[in-house]
Amino acid sequence: PLRLELIIIILLLTNHHHLQLSLSFTNTKLSMSPLQHRSSLTTHPLRSSSNGNSAAAAANGSDDDNNNATTPVYTFGLLTDIQHAPIPDGHSFTGNARYYRHAMEAAAFAARHFQEEGVDCVVNMGDIIDGKCADVGRWGGDVDCIIDEVETNSDGDKISVGHDAIDNVLQSLSAYSGRILHTYGNHELYNLSRERLKEKLGIPFTMEETGDLVGYYTYLLENRSNNNNQKNEDVEQSPSSSSSFMKLRALVLDTYDLCLLDRCPDSSHKRHRAHEILSANNHNYPHEENSPEGLEGVANRFVAFNGGVDEPQLEWLRQTLDTARSSGEKVIVFSHQPIHPKSTWPTCLVWNYDEILEVLRSYNDVIIASFSGHAHKGGYVRDEESGIHFRSVEAVLESSPPIRTYAIVDVYEDKLVIRGEGDCLSDVYDLDHMKVDAKV
Repeated sequence: PLRLELIIIILLLTNHHHLQLSLSFTNTKLSMSPLQHRSSLTTHPLRSSSNGNSAAAAANGSDDDNNNATTPVYTFGLLTDIQHAPIPDGHSFTGNARYYRHAMEAAAFAARHFQEEGVDCVVNMGDIIDGKCADVGRWGGDVDCIIDEVETNSDGDKISVGHDAIDNVLQSLSAYSGRILHTYGNHELYNLSRERLKEKLGIPFTMEETGDLVGYYTYLLENRSNNNNQKNEDVEQSPSSSSSFMKLRALVLDTYDLCLLDRCPDSSHKRHRAHEILSANNHNYPHEENSPEGLEGVANRFVAFNGGVDEPQLEWLRQTLDTARSSGEKVIVFSHQPIHPKSTWPTCLVWNYDEILEVLRSYNDVIIASFSGHAHKGGYVRDEESGIHFRSVEAVLESSPPIRTYAIVDVYEDKLVIRGEGDCLSDVYDLDHMKVDAKV
């Protein structure tokens, strides 16, 4: 009898636990604050925001409702906010622990995993190095780095430690032989110009009529059956995927299009616009330009370490999505800064997130999801109006050794499966919103 009672108690507890999981993780349009996202998933890292299937089951092809192929159509690697610097471990200005050297080792480990998996491409969503590279002596960096902290190249330009730091991280990532799509964040701009980032990261910056460089672009993934893990050399016009499978385009936004960083104070139209935006929306500017003190809600985003998207890029976004729609392509959007206000803390949002979101919602038959970095603890929401998934991915930088944080994303016809590693949370995203009629 005692044994039977114990079994009954265990079953009751198990059923109660299962009920909690069902309530927490199966709502298709449930928005979570970043804190809820973190606390509710710490104990149960495998969850589903759609139909209750675990990420592990989906990755293994288990699907009770339909007979979709068990092999993903595409798979890509994902990592963000490596923020390597040749300095001792430290903390952010808000007190979060940061592991500057381990971050590079974690990136190398991720690259080896991506290579073993044979992913179709890798997306790095920015902040590959830390702003502290610009002054390593202040932060206890190596003597050799301090001596060479500022050097001059053949053109007479000053190059900080960040120059070598980026090279070191790229060397760590070189274990993956396929295409790596980079975007950039505020921390790169604390160290290097956009011209240098174009050379280092291969971001196809173009000069707009204003004379300002911008770095938005797209990449059409090759079909898994055709690419054999070969590198695609042309960013804008990659070979099309087989018509027998989903055609998938990665769309990389430049959310530091409008910003103060690395824009000429005297001649840059975009810097002038950024100055106007911050002056009108943050009373702390310019003396405490990175402080949101006294701001409320989404107004917290108006700080100088953020940026915005100018009208030419918005128009390019509309045209690119129109072309994708007419070509039968599906799109995943990548950016350094988050776009949806319920996917993360407001201090990390793009300044004009509302304008971007309005465009994306008009193409919910095309856009599968939007991934971003910048908000180191991560976050998620499924947009109620469009059904598009918005995920802020956890940072490599803030995972203590030996934890290595990154993700592998499997794209199926009917779902995305996020295989989180380290502190990156696994998830399953239902793509039922893709079945709606195209909006005109």
